[in-house]
Amino acid sequence: MTPSMNNIEELIKNMSAVPDNFNHLKIFLHREQTNLEPDFGRKFLFVAGNSFGLMKLKDLSVNDNHVNLVLEDAFTGQSGSFTIDINDKTIKFVMITWEDVLDIVAQDRISTGNCNDLLEFDFQ
Repeated sequence: MTPSMNNIEELIKNMSAVPDNFNHLKIFLHREQTNLEPDFGRKFLFVAGNSFGLMKLKDLSVNDNHVNLVLEDAFTGQSGSFTIDINDKTIKFVMITWEDVLDIVAQDRISTGNCNDLLEFDFQ
């Protein structure tokens, strides 16, 4: 059981002190060169055991040993709340930075020579 945490600063302090105790909370995945500064409104590929989708991070808070996330579907605008118990070691979902997903797709298209014009969007 971890000490009671009621704000993001306490969680970050504890995660820095004993990172292995919090591996299950490392849900924001990004490539090494990607800057992962907290940025509300940033897009992530949300991946759970039975679903995935493009989400925007709207809010993140810590209260009573729970991480609370508010995510918005990037297409429908519908929001939902997700709560992660800090003491539950089960990983429920991960969130991959959207710009990394786009970069990987672009690199794959270049390396395979697959420049399918249907994937090109010009929103000018």
